[in-house]
Amino acid sequence: MKRGFDYSSLIGSGNPLKSYPQLYEAAVNEFSMKKHEEASLNDILKNSGMSKGSFYYHFGDKFGLYLAMMDIITNKKLSYFYPAVQERAGESGFFDTLKDIMKGTMDFMLADERLYHLLNRVLEEDESLRSRMAEFFPYDNERFFSEYIKRAKESGEIDSSCDEDFIAKLIMIIFSNIHKLIENKTPNELLKTANQVLDIIRFGISRSAEGE
Repeated sequence: MKRGFDYSSLIGSGNPLKSYPQLYEAAVNEFSMKKHEEASLNDILKNSGMSKGSFYYHFGDKFGLYLAMMDIITNKKLSYFYPAVQERAGESGFFDTLKDIMKGTMDFMLADERLYHLLNRVLEEDESLRSRMAEFFPYDNERFFSEYIKRAKESGEIDSSCDEDFIAKLIMIIFSNIHKLIENKTPNELLKTANQVLDIIRFGISRSAEGE
């Protein structure tokens, strides 16, 4: 981490990476294929055409670039499903909301698969990098799902004996691997997959006792 550099300036409306689309594309290409430590800053700068002097002035170092890039990507992902969550705020339709979020995640994936795989790669980064990132991105998806599941339990939509943290982890794992379930990347296939996954989460796969 570059001493004295204000990394907080890389987050939000003033994010300088928004003004350098070639650098953004080069960074996404590199970080979607390699972990932060393995990614080559020299290759990114070479492919973007940016000078080292200008880069270090605006972003501080490779971590700064990674931070600015993740700020843009995170906001893009949230834009795909956050409106649906807001519209359903205060309602007890946990599974309907989960379906909207899952469909939004799939739409996000199809818009640019590099971004989807890059966000999943973050989960594979070492703890020190993830801790540094958490200082700038306090939003916790797992905590969000845990709280939402807790409300669903209170409303009676989910069995009260269920462990919300465990279910939240399960949902996060499913979301991170949803691309493995999609064969034909069409809107109908996305909706079909979302419905099937939600049915498994909601009803399980055991045979109903009815009629036995």
